Amino acid sequence: MIKLYVFLTSATGTDPFRHRGAAALAELHRVAPTAMEYVQTRASDRQLTDDPPPFAGAAEFRFDYAAPAVDAAANVAALANLWADGVSVAGVVVGHERTIMRLPAHAHGQGIKGVFPFDRKPGLSIDYFQNYWWRTHGPIAARTEGALAYFQCHPLCQLYEDGRPGFDGVTELHWPDFAAAEAAMASRQMREDQSQDAQNFAEAGTVQLFMAEEEMVQP
Repeated sequence: MIKLYVFLTSATGTDPFRHRGAAALAELHRVAPTAMEYVQTRASDRQLTDDPPPFAGAAEFRFDYAAPAVDAAANVAALANLWADGVSVAGVVVGHERTIMRLPAHAHGQGIKGVFPFDRKPGLSIDYFQNYWWRTHGPIAARTEGALAYFQCHPLCQLYEDGRPGFDGVTELHWPDFAAAEAAMASRQMREDQSQDAQNFAEAGTVQLFMAEEEMVQP
């Protein structure tokens, strides 16, 4: 599955999306008819710090193939009627979505998730970075306390030929509620096991974590 993230910022702090429910679905079919799935992710009212979240939300599309996803990313302005007035695109990522861990209790549109876009450590090749993050760090992060699902999005290598994508990777961790997420982020497993290993592949200071809630528009 190929995933397209469009990260959104808003100066007003209001809902970044113009539509909900059936109206959002109708607009999706107009502007992105080849998308197999569409999720409107909004930054939660509760965050892990007192700082405002780096993004107001993210429009998330899933495609069966790379070509329509790359085309949508190249023409992201054509999708703009999905988000509200005053909202800006802060970053775009197209990549392979890898499901590292997913429990039967997980369902998109329920609970809360942490979204972690970040850049790779300087000096690492794309292949080495993606392989390490997937095969070495993945099993470590899959043991996140209380998590229901863990996904990685690896940007398509072809995108680097025309310049760097918005981020070198996007992590999603899903929990049943904010309390579970807060406990996991404060756990020894997160603070030591994951944080120490992340130094091997992620550039320090580039992670832009925000806690978010999903609206599943087209499952």
